[in-house]
Amino acid sequence: MTGEWLVRLTIWLAVAAWLLRVFIEATGRAFSRRDRLIRWAWFGGAIACTTHVVCAMGFAHCWSLGNAMRHTAQVTRQVMGVELPSSVFVNFAFTLLWLVDGWLVFRSTKPRPMGFARHFIWAVMMINGTVVFGPRYWMWIAVPCVAALMVVLCRRESRNSG
Repeated sequence: MTGEWLVRLTIWLAVAAWLLRVFIEATGRAFSRRDRLIRWAWFGGAIACTTHVVCAMGFAHCWSLGNAMRHTAQVTRQVMGVELPSSVFVNFAFTLLWLVDGWLVFRSTKPRPMGFARHFIWAVMMINGTVVFGPRYWMWIAVPCVAALMVVLCRRESRNSG
């Protein structure tokens, strides 16, 4: 039971860190600790995501890649109608990307904005994980978050182009 909660808690922390960074950047407001907060949130999110993968592999899949791939195939078939066992490797690659990016952002004095490509990659991974692996009620959390994200990003773009 503790393992299941660790798997959930770590991904909740990762998603919260991602959303924190997105909303801080999207507001465009400068404040004294903005860059420091972005750096810590982003690196903390990367650590939480990495911890989530480690906990999931250990507690949910008994350190078996085969178990992880079978579970992923089963869940994606139930939710999306297709089996995607190799998407486990996409998750591993994403986690590594976030960990490296988190470290680079943490070490920088002035974090660069995420940009469209990074926003897109993170949004797809977070929404996909929420829809496929999360309980049904997460959908009611994810949809408003994505809607708010789109509004904030559109406002930022209109401010920057105007």
